[in-house]
Amino acid sequence: MASKDGVTVRILELPGVSGGCACGSLPCTPEVAAMFQQKIAELRAALEESYPGRTRVEYVNLKENQAERDSEIGQLLVTKKYPGPLVVINGEPKFAGSIQVKKIVKEVGTILG
Repeated sequence: MASKDGVTVRILELPGVSGGCACGSLPCTPEVAAMFQQKIAELRAALEESYPGRTRVEYVNLKENQAERDSEIGQLLVTKKYPGPLVVINGEPKFAGSIQVKKIVKEVGTILG
């Protein structure tokens, strides 16, 4: 799903299955959920700063998106092959278990060349 001039980063998670919450093994509380959304916002900002207009960050809750849940990548979380959240870059699963902003920015940089 790579576009000619950009990279799509998708954060997939299955709340309640992958360790109970968006944050791996932490119990899911409103605070933890807010931290998770904050991390996604941080990632968006970091990518936009490094590669203006060339990236897109999408959050996908597999509980609310049956098609994604049934997809090959969604099944990696459903079957607990990987801990959530799962970071997918241009359709390829790259990181699991946490959102590591610096690593993701570096990976996107490699893709964008």
